[in-house]
Amino acid sequence: MSFDLTVRELARFLERPYEEVLAEVKSYTVKKAADIWKQANPKTAEDVERFYRDRGDYYLYELIPWNYENDVYKSWNSPLLSYRGRKIVEIGAGIGTLCIQLAYAGNDVTYCDINPTLRAFAEMRFKERGLYIPIVSDLKGLRDFDIVVANDFFEHIHKDKLPDLLKDIAGCLKDKGFVYHRSNFKQQEIFPMHFDHSEYFLKMARDANLIERANGDLVKGGESRGVHIGLPCLGEIPDEWFYSFMGLHKPSSLKLSKVSNRPADVARNQIINELEKDWLFLMDADQTFAPETLDKLMSWDLPIVSGLYFKSPGAPYPHCYQYAYQGSANQEKNAHFYSPIVNPIAHFLLKHKDKLKGGEAIILPSTKEDLIECDGIGAGCILVHRRVLDAIEPPWFQYNEGTNIGEDFYFCRKVQAAGFKIYVDPGVICGHKAKGLIGAEHFLHFITSQNIKDERIHPYPYGDS
Repeated sequence: MSFDLTVRELARFLERPYEEVLAEVKSYTVKKAADIWKQANPKTAEDVERFYRDRGDYYLYELIPWNYENDVYKSWNSPLLSYRGRKIVEIGAGIGTLCIQLAYAGNDVTYCDINPTLRAFAEMRFKERGLYIPIVSDLKGLRDFDIVVANDFFEHIHKDKLPDLLKDIAGCLKDKGFVYHRSNFKQQEIFPMHFDHSEYFLKMARDANLIERANGDLVKGGESRGVHIGLPCLGEIPDEWFYSFMGLHKPSSLKLSKVSNRPADVARNQIINELEKDWLFLMDADQTFAPETLDKLMSWDLPIVSGLYFKSPGAPYPHCYQYAYQGSANQEKNAHFYSPIVNPIAHFLLKHKDKLKGGEAIILPSTKEDLIECDGIGAGCILVHRRVLDAIEPPWFQYNEGTNIGEDFYFCRKVQAAGFKIYVDPGVICGHKAKGLIGAEHFLHFITSQNIKDERIHPYPYGDS
């Protein structure tokens, strides 16, 4: 990459003569940006964001000399070029120069900038180099990054926007990941668009669980990968659930939210709105859980995975399903029909039938090959990573219109539409309370006594419970 090559790229992007674009780049001064800022005179956080989104095209000209001829820029970024195999997102990434360098160095890079013209130019540059660099305009849904790069960035953010932005940045990082930033909170006489956050920036960062280390990086603390347990509950908490929860192996970073006497979709959505950790574990109050349940589900490190439990009351079909078909307009209000996954569950459990007794919650040996991909699951023992919830619009759960069925299937359909696969671990088995606990041996007895051959003949409407 070079100054001249990038000018030629910009000329092609703008569909203007090279000599004309070169002259404009060379004649550009920071005074032009200052004059544009003063003319716009943004005051609020919304004004500032709108300014950089709608009037930031001048960066096309400013950033070429900044990226290729400025020693400060080179000194800021040279430490980053030693990283290999890291997952990195650059915010305020401009024309994409650093993203290209980091990708060439062998990193998994994501580009983020609010300005659509800069995004389009960067995308052209990436494609011409054969680089796959995802391009985003905000941090929504981004998770588990090793590094967030924010050079020459925070001074352009309004104070009112800064606390939430820092929390969003922390949410992008894995534990012990860090923010690499070089910020200039001074020189307002030259750069009137610079905000001076020097007095409170570190306090806001600490509030977002970002701790400064000696070289200036902000390191994400170790609490975020904790688990937020959600309990929708009608009435008092049953003793069986309470003892299961007390015996559950839990991480040190834990939050529990209980929502009582609300419809299941309302309760689950309220819990998600209160989410503070990277993982959400939903535990229904009419179930029991083996102590190792959460350990086992987290060991797969999958975006969404469920334990196994069986329908109660009624025939004890497993609460994991494959999509069957969509009904006609006059059939069940155009409902979606699902079929319980019977045969793979039965085959797995028959290998361990000597361990099944009394409907008790139990952990059976299982490997990744034993996991079962499905289209729908009940939400009574489900572990979900925050990035799944960020990727779909609320409401996350919603009853089928006019009924009290289907909030878990509604959730699964949105999850799949967002590109995530849903898995069940058949070795994580919960008890499900009706008059007594319903477990795996009840299911095996049922399918044996009924001589069920083909699970597909038993579909029922979206969300039947």
